[in-house]
Amino acid sequence: MTEDIQTIPVPSGTYEPIAAYANPAVARCLNAWARANKAERAKGKNRSEASIEADCAYRDAMPPLAGDENIRDFIACVAHAMIVNIFMDSTATKLLYAAQVAHMTTRSHSAQTTPLSQPIIKA
Repeated sequence: MTEDIQTIPVPSGTYEPIAAYANPAVARCLNAWARANKAERAKGKNRSEASIEADCAYRDAMPPLAGDENIRDFIACVAHAMIVNIFMDSTATKLLYAAQVAHMTTRSHSAQTTPLSQPIIKA
């Protein structure tokens, strides 16, 4: 018994937005990469040389590892960079570890500053 899998061809003129641009932090990193790559190519650098400079621009545009939202955005930027081969796996692993440490630090800091139970004060 065989089953035919039918696919519907996508019209060639359709525009599909890049999903990564749904996250503003990833979009900022990608835009930094594109600007740097274009600038380096305009200077006459080859594709590989321009890519190295653009990779640095992507990394520089990543959010700082401070605060939960920034940490999540940082992880999203690293994950996307891994997918599109901006970061080597060894670099991405180190960056993700740094994000994990930062996350644990913010969790332990908030646990220290937020009391688990507050005394009941009656007037």
